[in-house]
Amino acid sequence: MKYFLIGVAIVLFIGCTNTVPPKVEYRLNSNFETQNLSSLGCKEKTLKVAQAFSSNTLMSRDMSYGLGSSKQYVYSESLWSLTPNRAITANFLEELRDSKLFKSVQISKSRSRNDYILEINIVDFMQYFDEKSTSSEAKFTVSLTFIDAKTNKVFATQTFTSKVLVTTLNANGGVEGLNKALADVLSQSNTWFEKVCK
Repeated sequence: MKYFLIGVAIVLFIGCTNTVPPKVEYRLNSNFETQNLSSLGCKEKTLKVAQAFSSNTLMSRDMSYGLGSSKQYVYSESLWSLTPNRAITANFLEELRDSKLFKSVQISKSRSRNDYILEINIVDFMQYFDEKSTSSEAKFTVSLTFIDAKTNKVFATQTFTSKVLVTTLNANGGVEGLNKALADVLSQSNTWFEKVCK
């Protein structure tokens, strides 16, 4: 009986020390440094950046990936620290503030009146694998629309896409690829913002 109780205690102790590995949290960090832009057409205008439109998947911290042409899964041990929807919106907001193109750039919840509203529609933001999981790419597609806040008329609109080959076939590689794709789209949009403000 004594040995039986010792055996049960050992099994229980081993069972209690078996821990589930914590999920790794990843941040979107494009490392994109905006240069002051030279266009003067918006210097006296104000802009409000609306919260991005996106699928429900991008409003979750779950990190999804595509497999082949039709399958989609979620990484079991990886999470976004902030939902892609919010992180992408924040990146555009920061880029526009740093560009100095506008008199001021406000968040969506600001009560201030503005000359323009920027709508962001995230079409795609995900890592994709081929059917055999032998290659992978990160893809980011976003549509931007400038709206005249007084008339609600579209002032300008443009869609941007970036695809980045992923070298490490896992969540970490996907995050690296998506950060590069985000930086590429921010660079493309920067050029467009400058043209819009001429």
